[in-house]
Amino acid sequence: MKKLFPFLLVLFVVQSCEEPVEITETMVVNQSTIVTINQTNGTSVSFNDVIEGDLNQVVSNFNSITDITIDSLTYSFSNLIGNENASIVSASIEINGITVAVVSDLNIAQEIDNESVFQITDLNVLDQLETSFLNNSSVALNLSGMAISEEGDVSFEIGVSMQLTASF
Repeated sequence: MKKLFPFLLVLFVVQSCEEPVEITETMVVNQSTIVTINQTNGTSVSFNDVIEGDLNQVVSNFNSITDITIDSLTYSFSNLIGNENASIVSASIEINGITVAVVSDLNIAQEIDNESVFQITDLNVLDQLETSFLNNSSVALNLSGMAISEEGDVSFEIGVSMQLTASF
């Protein structure tokens, strides 16, 4: 009996100190599209591109995820070919129907030369995206807007990068 009490006490202490183990996995998702605008001759023209993906391809055991945190979300422009005076009159970036960025009067070449990286920091937007990703593994990235290129054709790349941490 003397040995049973210390054994039970140690067992109780050890058991009460155990905490559930949380496993996390961090990953980066990069998507980009090339936008081509023909010479506009005085009128801005529209562009629209949808990129679809599935988080199941990036996150192993997606159905076991209990929480998703967006650590960073950015977009940038690169690889301009053609008219360096082309500009985006207005544009929006949506992920799963949630507007994450709206830009206007943006000189594409200038942003590329400046190596500008635009960060999305609106917590309301990030929270909506996190909830969306928890409820559905599908991701639809919609890039749309109006651009003008008076001095000739232009093409450029718009890239979106997102770092996620998933908890299991």
